[in-house]
Amino acid sequence: MFGKRNKSADKTGLLLSGGGARAAYQVGVLKAISELCPNQKDNPFHIIAGTSAGSINAVALAAHEGTFKESVSRIHDVWANFELHHVFKSDAKCLLGRILKWFSSRILPFGIGGITPPSMLDNSPLRELLDEHIDFDGITRQINSGKLAALSLNASSYTSGESITFFESEHKIEEWQRAYRAGIEQKISLDMLMASSAIPVLFPPVKINGEYYGDGSMRQTSPLSSLVHLRAKKIFIIGVRKRDVNGHTEIAETAAYPSMARIAGFMMDTLFLNSLDSDLERLRRINDITDRVPAKHRKFSRIEHLIISPSEDLAEIAEELFETLPMTFRWALKLLGINKGGSRKFVSYLMFNKIFCKRLIDLGYKDAMVRQDEIMTFLEIEC
Repeated sequence: MFGKRNKSADKTGLLLSGGGARAAYQVGVLKAISELCPNQKDNPFHIIAGTSAGSINAVALAAHEGTFKESVSRIHDVWANFELHHVFKSDAKCLLGRILKWFSSRILPFGIGGITPPSMLDNSPLRELLDEHIDFDGITRQINSGKLAALSLNASSYTSGESITFFESEHKIEEWQRAYRAGIEQKISLDMLMASSAIPVLFPPVKINGEYYGDGSMRQTSPLSSLVHLRAKKIFIIGVRKRDVNGHTEIAETAAYPSMARIAGFMMDTLFLNSLDSDLERLRRINDITDRVPAKHRKFSRIEHLIISPSEDLAEIAEELFETLPMTFRWALKLLGINKGGSRKFVSYLMFNKIFCKRLIDLGYKDAMVRQDEIMTFLEIEC
């Protein structure tokens, strides 16, 4: 039974990785977990780690001071009503005008109008939405009350080239420094959240502590590491890419010469998803080595993990629902050389409309319910 935690007890971590609009799938899985035992009140995840769009869900979950089900319900309501204009300025004048200015500044000496936009899209609406819906002081109160052990967000420094994990914790955690990555203890802020989700080129960098930061997925070679540093003993992972029966991510593309759209989709896949697969492989090897060492000589304990991933290809869903995107945005994509037939992967990361998001939420809910016994055992849920 959940309840106020024993601080010495093993902690369960939740990993919410990046994926743009695909992060709606995470909401469906969380919704299913919140309904597996309606009498439970507290969050079953003691440590939460988020990157990119996953950091938005992570912070929203960590900051809300109601029951776990209420927290998930609030997140669900936002995603179920998402439209492009909630994320970036998408009216024809702002969207097409900004893209033309951005491109012209790279081609012409002075661009168009003499002003160079810092990014292709203006995501100030997302900042306003997050500022309105998230009480960042609630994170600290949740930690001080013992309901949350720690929260971390990942961002990439354009200045130092390092992957930086910002974290808040219930007790003193030593900051870490590894090759091209570091952990910094600091109060989680709106700037950090915007930086973590600032997809390169598309969204502008954010200045924090004198450095400019962008999307946390860019240099994140070890997405599980922050949860390990924050002392998680079990890690629940919600993936956003379909996996085959052997647990490998599927790549179903033709051998045709890659179009610009296909290359863009490949780049997004590399940015958001590939590091998780390699990190899971490392974790399995470490667990295997740990199991071979006699218990009395072990310096590390194995870290159990459970991953829930889409049973359907989210890129195919995006292609199916392509026409539901506003015409202006489809024009903008065409201007970038991206069309319906060859852009399904790329578009699936930017398809912030309620039809697509609801479809992913429903899929996440269904996939989690299919594995409800496994989830309840892993999370030690007792009804």
